Amino acid sequence: MVYIIGLFLLSCVWSNAAYDFDSEHPLVEAVVGGHAILPCNVSNPLEDDEATLILWYRLDYPNPIYTLDVRNAAIKNAKHFPSDEMGDRAQFDVSVHPPVLVLADVTTDDEADYKCRVDLRRSRTLILHSRLRVIVPPSEPIIMDEHGQHLHDVVGPYDEGSTITFICEVDGDIRSSTGNPSPNVTWWRGSVLFDDDFSIIKQRFVRNEMVLEKLQRSEFMMEYTCKASNTQLAKPRTASVQIDMNRK
Repeated sequence: MVYIIGLFLLSCVWSNAAYDFDSEHPLVEAVVGGHAILPCNVSNPLEDDEATLILWYRLDYPNPIYTLDVRNAAIKNAKHFPSDEMGDRAQFDVSVHPPVLVLADVTTDDEADYKCRVDLRRSRTLILHSRLRVIVPPSEPIIMDEHGQHLHDVVGPYDEGSTITFICEVDGDIRSSTGNPSPNVTWWRGSVLFDDDFSIIKQRFVRNEMVLEKLQRSEFMMEYTCKASNTQLAKPRTASVQIDMNRK
């Protein structure tokens, strides 16, 4: 989804990246493998001035990661110089306002603090800081019964009136780069949220245990879906089962 970017726009979501202008140091979020969008307001709202040089820095690197040379051309015709570290992954898009530095194929190593420096012809230099947070989607959910047996597709048959337990677990260990931040794990009955009571066990797995008491005939072939999600920038990971039943 693409939103038109305005000078005083409070928030923006584009592809699988998001940022927020609501603070002095915007927090930028991006999903591993997607795009990160770092804003740089090159306008000076107080004076009629023009940029001559725009430099992007990653604060833990000594040299600029991207340079836009505007000294002898209009900004749309300026010369672009990405650093060797960025290569083809970085592109400074000056067709939107404010312009944004787009990083493609984001990895967890891209998580850092960034700075956009704008040298103006007459006014003092402008500097805008951004902090990039990289989100690692959770792993695929695993559905089990109370005995730890993995379940999928059509399960059962269960007797009408019986009580059954479905357990959904997701690996949420951020040390293994699987699911950062830790995901929400929810159960859905068809398209309706059924159970959102989950917990973290063993400082690693996120579990949601769902109990269906006195199984009703209406549950025959009903689909229950476990969803794991830690961001609105990516679709949840899901696993589903359908209930087969011995009816009285």
